[in-house]
Amino acid sequence: MSLTNQSIYQYVMEQAPSITKNWFTIKDGEVGSIYSKNASPSVENLLKKQHTYTIQTVISAFLEDESIFAKNLEQWANKVAKSRVELGTPVHEVLQALSITRQVIWDSIEQFILDHNNVPTALLLQWSSKFHFTFDRLTNQFTTMYHAFTNQKFHSQQELIQQLSVPVIPITESIGVLPLVGDIDSLRAKLILETVPVKCKEEGINHLFIDLSGISSIDTMVLHELMKLIKILSFIGIESTISGLSPDTAQMITTLGISLGNVPTYSTLKQALSFQQEHTKIKPLS
Repeated sequence: MSLTNQSIYQYVMEQAPSITKNWFTIKDGEVGSIYSKNASPSVENLLKKQHTYTIQTVISAFLEDESIFAKNLEQWANKVAKSRVELGTPVHEVLQALSITRQVIWDSIEQFILDHNNVPTALLLQWSSKFHFTFDRLTNQFTTMYHAFTNQKFHSQQELIQQLSVPVIPITESIGVLPLVGDIDSLRAKLILETVPVKCKEEGINHLFIDLSGISSIDTMVLHELMKLIKILSFIGIESTISGLSPDTAQMITTLGISLGNVPTYSTLKQALSFQQEHTKIKPLS
């Protein structure tokens, strides 16, 4: 076999199964890691396919057409980074696994060199430089995409948390319930003011029952934000009813001189809905 970049590519690709086998022998992640010796068969199968893909991507840099490697690199980084984020694999574990991959591929290239006596020093240096520079590009591209997918996952989780923290639940064609649970800080209060009126309009709700029984503690800030919400809702034609007021909260409202105006209040959501059902003809959602 002639001593060319193409010959390195062909040799490594032929050795890919044994390179991957060596990688599996060396890798030894912590318990619970996808790189552990006790990983599930499905994970092992995934790693085997992706490791072969990694070898193909790296060694394609030895082909004459640079665009082939650039394309392979982009596709590899997207696929592998997305997979690791979805599996919840810490980035340091992936980088350690890639470091082992770097070594086992280079071991194969060294074997190719040993099989060919008197390889010129200049050619050895060229291959070494190309390989390690290529692997650095691979690692950098992976970490960039891993960061991007991690941020994407984080923002998706934040959006879900926000949706769950302000749940407007339609119970009839025009009536909805806003069950507030947990603590309400300034950030969540702002979120409530911004999203609840919009959700009510989207759902066609014209009467919203705001249930406070799940709130762990209510302070003056919460009460003032609640009054703002009720006022905003009234401006867009949506009536409000408050339920879940504890005696302490009622006492606080009186002490602070906060006026609830004509907003009905009930001790429980059940009482509020029962009263509404008795005095109006409403049909539950089917």
